[in-house]
Amino acid sequence: MVGLALALAFPEPRWLGLAWLVPGAWLAVVAGERRWRLFGLAFVAAVVFRLVSLRFLLNMPHAAGAISGWLALSFYSALYPAAWAWICGGWLRDGLSKLQWPWFRRLGFGLFAAAAWVGSEMLQARVLGGYPWNFLGVSQFENLPLIQIASVAGVYGVSFLVVWASVSLLFAVLQIRRSPANPWSWTADVALPLLTLGLVCGWGFFRVAKVPPPANKLAVALVQPSIPQQLIWQSGTGDERLAKVLELSRLALATKPDLLVWPEACAPISAERWPEVFDMVKSSGVTLLFGADDVERGADEVRYFNSAVFLTPDGPQLPSYRKRRLVMFGEYIPFEKALPFMKYLSPIGGSFSAGTEPVQFTLPDGEHTIAPLICFEDSFPHGGREHVSPETDLLVNLTNDGWFGTGPEQWQHAANAVFRAVENGVPLVRCANNGLTCWIGPLGQVRQFYGQESGDIYGAGFVSFEVRLGQPLGRTVYNQHGDVFGWACFGWALGVTGVRRVRAKRRLHTGGRIG
Repeated sequence: MVGLALALAFPEPRWLGLAWLVPGAWLAVVAGERRWRLFGLAFVAAVVFRLVSLRFLLNMPHAAGAISGWLALSFYSALYPAAWAWICGGWLRDGLSKLQWPWFRRLGFGLFAAAAWVGSEMLQARVLGGYPWNFLGVSQFENLPLIQIASVAGVYGVSFLVVWASVSLLFAVLQIRRSPANPWSWTADVALPLLTLGLVCGWGFFRVAKVPPPANKLAVALVQPSIPQQLIWQSGTGDERLAKVLELSRLALATKPDLLVWPEACAPISAERWPEVFDMVKSSGVTLLFGADDVERGADEVRYFNSAVFLTPDGPQLPSYRKRRLVMFGEYIPFEKALPFMKYLSPIGGSFSAGTEPVQFTLPDGEHTIAPLICFEDSFPHGGREHVSPETDLLVNLTNDGWFGTGPEQWQHAANAVFRAVENGVPLVRCANNGLTCWIGPLGQVRQFYGQESGDIYGAGFVSFEVRLGQPLGRTVYNQHGDVFGWACFGWALGVTGVRRVRAKRRLHTGGRIG
């Protein structure tokens, strides 16, 4: 039930209040157990959370890859919260059963538990290339005042506050049970977390209220072709797909945008069709940003890149951006040379190569720059930060969520992306194959999205936005200094755990010698 409750805090149905209850309840469930049974219970809860929240993977139109990917990714990503519950539950066991801890020790444990959770998320964002999907703080993406702390500490700051408050609430409940005659016994445990939350949210309200009106705006038209993934994989469909995108583009150009955007991998442009695309851009005078496969031919090998191309009326602006973080089994097959059978778990024919650096594109006015991201790159806190320089006015994510049909993935992806806007203080535009095509303000507001009026975010069409450019509140602390808070939490949790292990071994050794 604990794992299911945590999954329900994320889209969909995004019952965000459950996230504040789960960490404490999780520890209450496992803390009475010992050693590997404790880890087993924690892991089962974590697996349930991941299986439910990642159920959209089963929508992929490749049965072997869908099932194996769903199970493998769920079991792998469950290791991180399970390890947290194992470490914290083992420490909490005696204190929970005997209720002997004084207030200051309960406070210290709550802070340690929050830091340890952040440490586990820091690792998950980096190990094996990283999979920073649905961190605990992401569940709060619609809580605008609270998430402003991400401009200082990243999404990890929100995760920290949620865990600290949840564990403190657990201690408050235990104090009520311990001292039913004293109705105020619980207040000491929740006073400091509530005060901190109040200060953070108060500052968030102030930050949202003081944002100045934008000095510059950009009219952006986004094409959402909603091309089924089966059709994308099917050979000989390139012209059909391109024709659909061009038709929608001509309708979008009638709105007189400054920038036209196509999503990732929506249509290949052959040498024969390239003049048609360029003529559309040149005749309209509107720059086009689109996803395309890029080929680099060397003396010994041919390398393929998933790229973002910036095509102006004067020609393509070089260099193109090449995606740096590739999706396992979606864009590359791990160990494909050593283990050839791995290719049967993926529908792709071969692996892409990874790009090496961010790219900034300059708009034709010469005054504004945009930074592209591709696919799930807008889920990486440290990765998104690398793309935002002091001159960056807009982040643009090109993605193909058509892999996952119609389901919760589209909203989950957008919820993760909200934090890249807040962390870096810049607006973010997302152009998706079948949702969620939208623009997000620099404070994390999902301003407008395709299908907002009809309720259908998955259909084909186009949408035009007037996006407010720039960094209205200046460079954020997170953008300037990165994961200082996250690494501090990781170091603190690691140090405390190490000291406890040394002391435990020393007590065991002393006890054995005396006995």
